[in-house]
Amino acid sequence: MWILGCCGQLFYDNMSYESENLLQHKNEKQIIEFVELLGYKYSGIWNTDLHGKARDFYWFDSTDYKSINGVELSIYQKNKKLIVTTRTNESRSYYDLVHQNKTIRLLKKHFGGVFTTDYGKGRYLKPKGQPLEPAASGCYLAFNSFGTNLIRAQLYFKNRKSTKEQETSDIDFLNRFNPRLISNNLLLPFLISILEDYWKSTFVVLLKYSNNKEAVLKSNKISADRLVQISKGELSVEQGFADSMSFARISIVCNHFKALDKSIAFASVLKKPYRKRKKNLFDSLEEMAHTRNIIIHEASYPIILDDDYIRDSLNILNDSIERCYRELTKLNNWTFYKSWGGPRLK
Repeated sequence: MWILGCCGQLFYDNMSYESENLLQHKNEKQIIEFVELLGYKYSGIWNTDLHGKARDFYWFDSTDYKSINGVELSIYQKNKKLIVTTRTNESRSYYDLVHQNKTIRLLKKHFGGVFTTDYGKGRYLKPKGQPLEPAASGCYLAFNSFGTNLIRAQLYFKNRKSTKEQETSDIDFLNRFNPRLISNNLLLPFLISILEDYWKSTFVVLLKYSNNKEAVLKSNKISADRLVQISKGELSVEQGFADSMSFARISIVCNHFKALDKSIAFASVLKKPYRKRKKNLFDSLEEMAHTRNIIIHEASYPIILDDDYIRDSLNILNDSIERCYRELTKLNNWTFYKSWGGPRLK
């Protein structure tokens, strides 16, 4: 899990659950076939300083949002012995860790040898707590995905190289050709797109497990091309339905969730006072969507976004989604957990 640290650095979350199977079996091809039978997908060959060439695989179960981070698996040779390692991080789901234990156990059963985990030699990893209900897991995945995308935008904004020629000018015409300001105009649509992705992903999860699903599905039509995808098993009904809806403007988004469940009052949450400002989060998000529409549909319109606007927008997105996700966890008696984060941009 990548996390934005207190000084803005990006680092890898090394709070993990790891295992190592030292196998008696020496046929690597059979080991590969076996882990693929366990559902692992090949992801590539890597040359590592510690182990040399390693073949990497990845397991993820999207059924009912069971996996949060999945399980990483590597196969390599050391001293002419085959070794299989597995890894999950601290944000893994109950099911991720259960599958990791299953992998460790079956490798030993079928290929012999010994195994070691973070709990010691011959000791399996211990799942903590109970598995999340599917809706809780799905909403957390949407929140986590949003955080990853937001950090991508923060890092891009923070680490752009600037020259003296790219400083804002008092001459409006020159600003229109300033690469730094053009970059800001390109960044805002990306910010709105990750916002839309969060709203849509969360809506799909809640719709899938809603008691009000039938009434909601009656309110809109799914296009013919999406019906074909649904028929082929390429798309869920809930995703096809959500794809026909707009999630760009917060006023429309709030209406969608209200129709799904009257207790979801995102508008009220976002209209609460925000950092002693006159403009609340709801109005700020509405303005951002409007500005983005001008940039996309009216390219000749001389709109120029400075760094302060983008910096403020990044903070607004962070605070808005955290407020709404926290509200969802409160309404459903779920535990609020945020595995990503960073300092406010100033």
